[in-house]
Amino acid sequence: MPKDQDQNHDKGQAPSVVVPITGKTRHRTPKNNRGLTDKQQAFIEAIIEGNNISDAYRQSYDASNMSNASIHVEACRLAKNPNVSLSLDRYYSDIESNNRLMSLSRRDRVISKLEQVALRDGEADGTQVRALELLGKSMGLWIDKVETEDKTDRSEQQLEKDIEQKLIALGIK
Repeated sequence: MPKDQDQNHDKGQAPSVVVPITGKTRHRTPKNNRGLTDKQQAFIEAIIEGNNISDAYRQSYDASNMSNASIHVEACRLAKNPNVSLSLDRYYSDIESNNRLMSLSRRDRVISKLEQVALRDGEADGTQVRALELLGKSMGLWIDKVETEDKTDRSEQQLEKDIEQKLIALGIK
């Protein structure tokens, strides 16, 4: 019998025994090729699906015994993790790049269709003229300008006179 168990036994106490912890244990999961654990990857995927960081944390980690404030703190800490934030940045960058390409593709298709309508054979009609106008605007050949008159420096008497003239013009007075 080990010495400390022997002393407890001599004092009338039950001998102490080391019992391994079973059930939930905290162990690190292996990292994937991006340096992320499975839980970190699940957190990222939950954010990508549209969850806020706290909900993403709840879905990815065991947060059953945590307060909402603690969950938020841990979620913020996790979101700032270099590997996690880099993965999220990569994802959002890819989305932005795809959107830019889709936009350019749509623009090209619209311009191509306008060119087909504008340059079709036969007598020019309203659709051809409008197609040419839209093509010209898309190329910056002309720009619609709206001119405004600044009337902020008018006196009270001038404002009353202007309102009265407008009412007369409308047939109200």
